[in-house]
Order: sequence, then C-alpha cells, then structure tokens
Amino acid sequence: MIKIYLSSLGCAKNLVDSEMMLGLLQHHHFMITENPAEAYVIIINTCGFIADAKEESINTILALAEYKKHGNCKLLAVAGCLVQKYRQELVKALPEVDLFLGTNAYHLIAVTLAEKLVMQPILPLDAEAFYQKRSLLTPPYTAYLKIAEGCDNNCTYCLIPQLRGPKVSRTVESILAEAKILLDGGVRELILIAQDTTAYGYDIYGREVLPELLRKLAEMPFKWIRLLYSYPNRISDELLKVMASCPNICHYMDIPVQHVSKKILKTMGRGGSRQDIEAVIARIRGFMPDMAIRTTFMVGFPGEARRDVEELLGFVEGNNLTWAGVFRYCREEDTSAALMPHQVRESTKIKRYNELMELLALVGKKQKAEWLGKVMEVLLEEPSCEMPGFWQARSQYHAPDVDGVVYVRGTDYQAGEFVKVKITDADSYDLFAEPIVIDDK
Repeated sequence: MIKIYLSSLGCAKNLVDSEMMLGLLQHHHFMITENPAEAYVIIINTCGFIADAKEESINTILALAEYKKHGNCKLLAVAGCLVQKYRQELVKALPEVDLFLGTNAYHLIAVTLAEKLVMQPILPLDAEAFYQKRSLLTPPYTAYLKIAEGCDNNCTYCLIPQLRGPKVSRTVESILAEAKILLDGGVRELILIAQDTTAYGYDIYGREVLPELLRKLAEMPFKWIRLLYSYPNRISDELLKVMASCPNICHYMDIPVQHVSKKILKTMGRGGSRQDIEAVIARIRGFMPDMAIRTTFMVGFPGEARRDVEELLGFVEGNNLTWAGVFRYCREEDTSAALMPHQVRESTKIKRYNELMELLALVGKKQKAEWLGKVMEVLLEEPSCEMPGFWQARSQYHAPDVDGVVYVRGTDYQAGEFVKVKITDADSYDLFAEPIVIDDK
C-alpha cells in the first residue's frame, strides 16, 4: 500500500482543503503517514497570501524534497495557493517537484496520483462527495466547516481572488449534511469559515442566508458553533438576533476591519469610516454585551500618514477589543495597491507595528482584568507545557490558534472535556482559572 505524507500550510481554509485531500486519498486506499521519511508520496499544500507565507512554503518544499534523496519518497507534489498564482515560475525553479495542483484541482489529487504512479485508473468524485470525505487534522472535538470558496470583495492589497477565484457558496443542504457527518464523528465545536462568511449565499440565493443557516445548525446538538471572518458592512440585525437567541452559538465575532481611517479604507477598496465601524460594534454589543470581538489591523498601507495612525490608535483605546492581530502591509505584485504612490518605508512600518502592538498589550491587560472573578465554561485541550500543573483550555470567547488561552489549574482532565472555572488572574493575552468544585451533598 502506498504511504502518503501531507504538510498543510497557511490558514484554516487551507487546512480544510488538506483534510479533504487526505480523506479522498484514504477513500481510494492510500495509506496516510505522519512520518515523511517513510512516505512514498509527499504532498505540500502551500500558502501564497503574503511574502512570509510564500517563503515558508518554498522552504518547506525544499526541506521535504530532501526525502527524495535520503528517504523513501518517489513523488513530490505541491498544491494550493502558491501553485495557483506562480505555477510557471515554480515549474522552472523546482525541478525536484513531480506534480503541481492549483486550488481548483484538489478534487483530482487521487486521480492524478494514480496516473503519475501508473496505477489502476481512479474515477473522480463530484464536489459534494469530496467535501464529505474529510479526514480531520484538528483535535477530534473541533472542526472547521467551509461554507463558501473564493471572494468578490477585491480589496486593493489582496491576492485572494487571484488565488481562490470569485465567491462560490455551498448550498444550505450541503453544509447541513457535512455538519451532520462531523457531529456524528464526535465534533463538539463547529467553526464556520469562508473568506467572507457574511457574504454567504448571495450568489446562489440572492439574499442574506447566513442567519437561516446558523439557526438550522444551532438545532443540531453541537456544544459550540463559532463564526469567523465577518465583514463589518454585512453584519445585519437578523444575524445578531440569531446569534443572541441560540445558546450554542458562541458570543464571538471575528471582524477584520484592517484600518479605521476613511482615507485608507477607501484606498484599500473597503469603504466606510471609523464612525461606521464603531456603530457596528455598538450594535453588536447592544444585542450581546459580552460579545468577544476579534479584529485585524494593517499598518503601513500606501499613503498612510501619521494622522491615520493616530486615528487607529484612538480607535483601539476607545473600543475595548478582546483580541487583535496586526500585519505590516506587504506589497504584493499584481495588486492595485502595489502600484499606488506614497509607499511607506519598511522601517516606518515596523515602528508603527510596534507602537500598535504595545498599545494592544496595554488595552488587552485592562480588558482581560474585567474577566477576573467571572465564571465560564471552558474546553480543555491539553496539559500545558509552559505551565506545569495546568491544562490549556479555551472558552466561547477564544478561537483556536489565534487568541489567548485559559490556563486551568489541575491535571486530572481529559482532552475535549468541558468544565466550569472561575477566572483568578489575567495578563494581556491569557487567563488563569481554578475549576469550580460542585458539592453533590
């Protein structure tokens, strides 16, 4: 039996693609291994979103290509966003790679490998079957569910439409069918993802469908349903009503605002203003005062002046954000932003990045202090390496991998267990908690 090793890089959307490829390969009786040294076939699912991701992808390809010299590998395949954008350049630069698959060809992985390895021909599965053959790479209690592919927003700095194509939503029926499979497989935390989840459904239904989808998912006995990548201009009252009324929908919203300067938002192709974004935040918290709000900011965009930075800093100080990530603008070729005048020097970007990160740490410490004494339910994930005698956990206010964690005192737990805890301490990012002992007498 042919053994395959797969390395998945990049975002959660890429992870889902990797899981579907693995599931499809297993369906066709390939064996999956976690050891690249014993793999006959090595696959790297790449990310090509920003310069750092491209560099990581290339370095991973070169590192794993060594197994063609010193391991069991006879076929090296590269898939994903990097291939979609730079196929011709990669073919010339990486002769050690035997197979390239773009983002529109994941479903052909088994068919193509069978051809390359001169095996008995394999018939391709349709898209629905491909979605439902996943082999999870997440812990068994958590899974991502991709509700749409691609993006129509065309932000001036972003390559996603070139890497992933235009937005294509899945049907409600398809998503519910996959969710049922995940539920039956033991998943307790379902995380909905797309490049823009709030744009879901408009392309096939011609109207807002996300609230309806969430309501139907919430009827399933998932413990938590989490929504990521919500764009501020599409967060409707109907969506917020559903989130507020369904007890298993997490009070958590990831809203990538990128900036708050009206001038910068306009040149980014996003539109709106600081006042618009603050009004959205106020409306969200009017429905759910405890809502955890995560966002991302970009500094150093072309034309960004000191007054724009000051406006961004003022926004951060005044809006009690729960979580935030910061990126320095990366001048991506074939984007309109790359051709804009007044590009910001890298040294200036670094200064602005550091300034914003320092402020976020201060704001974060103050915000997390508001949780002292709070009782919350957390999902226990694993014993902490950094904090012996504690387990690492998350609450409904913490998404995996991108936010802080809750350190729960004790060792007698099981991964995937939900327990109630009381928050006893906090820093800028993490919380510390004691389990609540229930007296059964």
